[in-house]
Amino acid sequence: MRDEPSSGRGRDIVAILALLGLFLFASPFTGWWAQAAFPWYFPFVLWGLLIALVAITQILGHGFED
Repeated sequence: MRDEPSSGRGRDIVAILALLGLFLFASPFTGWWAQAAFPWYFPFVLWGLLIALVAITQILGHGFED
């Protein structure tokens, strides 16, 4: 059995996270959460969650080893 994940799966997860980031920060959805009554730190929380997801992906996937 191989312990290392397939590089295709890791790249798929990274692509999904990149699309999530684009959806949250560069789409019409941005206007909705920017005008809603969220606290001032809400965009920073979203960025933090996205960064945490990427970090967890890299830790669990052991990075990309070709």
